[in-house]
Amino acid sequence: MPGIERVFLLGLMGAGKSTVGGALAGLLGWPYLDNDLLLRRRTGIDTVGLAALGRGALHLQESRQLHALLDVAPPYVAGIAASVAERPDDLAVLRAAGLAVYLRARPATLAGRIGPGEGRPWLDAEPRVVLGRMFRTRDATLCLADLVVDTDERDPADVAAGILPLLARGAGD
Repeated sequence: MPGIERVFLLGLMGAGKSTVGGALAGLLGWPYLDNDLLLRRRTGIDTVGLAALGRGALHLQESRQLHALLDVAPPYVAGIAASVAERPDDLAVLRAAGLAVYLRARPATLAGRIGPGEGRPWLDAEPRVVLGRMFRTRDATLCLADLVVDTDERDPADVAAGILPLLARGAGD
């Protein structure tokens, strides 16, 4: 895609960042970079382990990982932690460095996609309640991304294919 060398997929747990990201990267012929895997590689601790240190510690490391990601030579598609919504400067950095796409899904959809015991921080016995709270807290800020794509009841391959023409037009068109 002319002019766009980085696509950043944002969204809450279960929005489809990894699945849509892999499909989109395949369509573009670019690598897919997963925030959680890169974070674990950089810190030696998985997200559940970082979450055990507290939300602030996890979100700080996610922010550091985002900034480290910008040193990776493009082109690529990357899944980004939704905690960027709590750090508006991080969202601005993403928008300046590439195309930020918010994969938006209702909390009920997110909870349905994430079963209990999938190693996701803070979801314990009430995933729908926790995801609802995260959605209410982060949605308005994440909607400031260049593109907002609803993923409810949509096949990830169709979502990825639907992003392609938007990439061709570029952000803000």
